[in-house]
Order: sequence, then C-alpha cells, then structure tokens
Amino acid sequence: MRPQVKTTILLSALALSLALNLSLAIGLLRGDGDRAGRAEGSFCLLDRLDLDPAQLERLEEMRREMAAKRAAYWKRADAIKSELAGAICGRPNRKAIDARLARYAENQADMQRAVVDHLRGVNAMLRPDQRIAFRALLRSEMFRGIRALPETGAAPP
Repeated sequence: MRPQVKTTILLSALALSLALNLSLAIGLLRGDGDRAGRAEGSFCLLDRLDLDPAQLERLEEMRREMAAKRAAYWKRADAIKSELAGAICGRPNRKAIDARLARYAENQADMQRAVVDHLRGVNAMLRPDQRIAFRALLRSEMFRGIRALPETGAAPP
C-alpha cells in the first residue's frame, strides 16, 4: 500500500475516533433530557451538582445551542467525508485529498472549541462550591490524566 494511502486512512481513522470520543463526552455532560422524564439508571453528570431552577433553565438553553452546533458539525463532517471518499476513489490527486483532510480537521477543531466554550459556560454559571464538584467531574469522567486544577472557586489559568 502506498504511503499516501496509509496516511489518509490513518488520519481518517484518527479523526473518526476523535469525533466519537467527543460525542461521548458531550453526551455524558448533556444527559438525555428532563430529569423527571429519564429512565431509571439514566443520568447526567451535571445532575450531581444540585443545580437551582435558574441554573437548570440556563443549562437547557445552553444544551439547545450545543445541539444546533453538533447538528451543523455532523452535517459538515458528512459532506466532507463524502467528498474525501470521492477524492480517494477518483483520479489520484494528493492536493485534493489533503484539502479535504484539512477541512475535516478544521471542522473537528471547531467542534472541540464549541465543546470547550460550552463547558466554560457551564463553569461560569455555577456557584463556587459547584465549580469544585464540576472540575472534579471533568477530571474523573472526561479529562482523565490532566494535571490537577486548584480546588478553589477561581477560574483555571
């Protein structure tokens, strides 16, 4: 197999893996709807924070905004993957393949930035005691292995 094809396959697999991990992380934080309407055993990590009604309302608004961003991300990703498949199967053109891989990577980076912005927004709406618990959830459930954040109410550097 040619090195360029191997590189394309590897980068595509890594991008898809990253997209899946990102989706799972969002799903864990997002939960699956209203607390009262959830099936037994279903949970959202943010349920552990004892959010007040105003915070729950703001969180639902943030979730709707994030859902729209995810839908746009997947629409772009599907289009780019389709174009990439066409470029791979068409006449060999490394520049065309690389351009689509770059677009795919940028789309992925845009989604990662959106997730970070969403998490920063969640952090900003929390009380100081909730922020400590939220950071612990991020470390234990989403960002395993990152360096410890100070256990204060202050924003991380």
